Amino acid sequence: MTTAVPLYVAILVAAAVAVATAAVAAVLASRQAIRTREQASRAGEAQRLAFLGTLATGLAHEIRNPLSTININLQLLKEAWQTPITEREQREYRKIEMLLKETRRLEEILNNFLEFSRTHQPNRSPCNINLLLDDVSDLFAPQAERQHIRIVRNFDRRIPPISADRNQISQAITNIVLNAIQAMPGGGTISVRTSLKQQTAHIEIADTGAGIPPEAADRIFNVYFSTKTEGTGLGLSITKRIIEEHGGTISMKSAPGEGTTFLIDFPATTV
Repeated sequence: MTTAVPLYVAILVAAAVAVATAAVAAVLASRQAIRTREQASRAGEAQRLAFLGTLATGLAHEIRNPLSTININLQLLKEAWQTPITEREQREYRKIEMLLKETRRLEEILNNFLEFSRTHQPNRSPCNINLLLDDVSDLFAPQAERQHIRIVRNFDRRIPPISADRNQISQAITNIVLNAIQAMPGGGTISVRTSLKQQTAHIEIADTGAGIPPEAADRIFNVYFSTKTEGTGLGLSITKRIIEEHGGTISMKSAPGEGTTFLIDFPATTV
């Protein structure tokens, strides 16, 4: 016979998750506050940011370990309660599922934060941008099909290889395509296009989603800003940093009800 999940277990787990959430929020808020402090000199600000970045990264790693332990134990609890019978047991099972969802969300926040805080030097080599976009599109094809989303590809074969870190550019494009898919829960179309413009590799990734309000458009690449209720606000910031580290530029045009288009250009020096 199944026994109810002890109340103290749920309380302890919820408390641990709350502490982890508060710690991450405090770190992110502190870092952003120091970043925007205008009265400090540039040299002093750089030193403080470097110190806080090191501190925040270390704290994030420390949070990650107990969070993983919480996640594992919640999964074990869920397995033990796969067949809840009574109404009380069903309520407890739903609590476990909710806590699991929150721990996964925290893990995603930590992973994105750690990725953003790292400094990467691109490991450049000749990269076929059309093939890279094709591979990313193939990666998301099953998920897009389940959500009734068409991925339309139109590549300019004249574009020569660009000098880039393939893994980093793949990550940047992945963030954009994932945003496009999430913007169209009811289905739609994602258009992935390339063209050669005055020896510049030009990329457009457009969706037919709801679009982004004008008041949010100017902040879309800001750190910790997100138009999604569960977004971390780091995905597009990471994308922008990667592209700019490769000497490229990224911009966005959008309007409510008309979808969103991201435009990426790599200058002639990298083509």
